Amino acid sequence: MSPSQSQNLESFKNYQITPKDLEILADYFSIIHHSKGRIRLRASSKLKNAVKESSINAQSFLEHLQKIPAIKEIKFNKLIGSLTIEYDYNIFQPSFWESSLKGEKLEEISQVINTMLKDL
Repeated sequence: MSPSQSQNLESFKNYQITPKDLEILADYFSIIHHSKGRIRLRASSKLKNAVKESSINAQSFLEHLQKIPAIKEIKFNKLIGSLTIEYDYNIFQPSFWESSLKGEKLEEISQVINTMLKDL
């Protein structure tokens, strides 16, 4: 791991997900399909514009997300604008995905994610 990657990981570990951050998910993604341990999301066209306008490196962000213990694999299909996430449903309850995309239980979900980030 390069020094800049290590620094990015440290800042990611220190980042605190807020309920407001999770609300944003609903603006940018909708559920295409969800089965226990696997969710497929459709990215809205608003996401593409938001990434272009920010300094966020989307690929780096996805790589860091994949380091969260509950996330097994993340695949992003740019062509059709979908994000498939395989996750450990024993750690991250399937209802958390659906609730966050509906704007529900955001405080509880953000606490669970932040605990996982600290353990990276």
